[in-house]
Amino acid sequence: MDIKEFAKSISGKEYGYPQFTKEEIETAEENGFVIVYGASDDLMEFEGAICDEAGRFEGGNVYFNETGVIDDNSVTSFDKQIKAIWCGGEKDDDEQEITWTYETEIPHETFMIYEDGEPYCRGIVFSIDDVG
Repeated sequence: MDIKEFAKSISGKEYGYPQFTKEEIETAEENGFVIVYGASDDLMEFEGAICDEAGRFEGGNVYFNETGVIDDNSVTSFDKQIKAIWCGGEKDDDEQEITWTYETEIPHETFMIYEDGEPYCRGIVFSIDDVG
């Protein structure tokens, strides 16, 4: 399965816990994919080839490497980053604001999570090979 096909297969879900099925996470792990999405108003979740989380109340940068999230005091120039944006004004195709969005230079695909039919999170999926 390629990353674009995988992102499409997990797009459109309602926000909940667990967010992804055991099979979806296993597929991500087997293919070296990392799923990144928002939970609550303060978490950036990593599932698949990386399983971790970072607290970012109302957004901020998260640094990580192929093993997981890095404490802000231990960041090196080799580590990757994703910027979590909370209510940053990004809108979906219907012009509804998306609560969680992300910015990164890592090549990725996007997917959507909804809450009560409203856009909640535009998550990303990337390959662990692009982290090392």
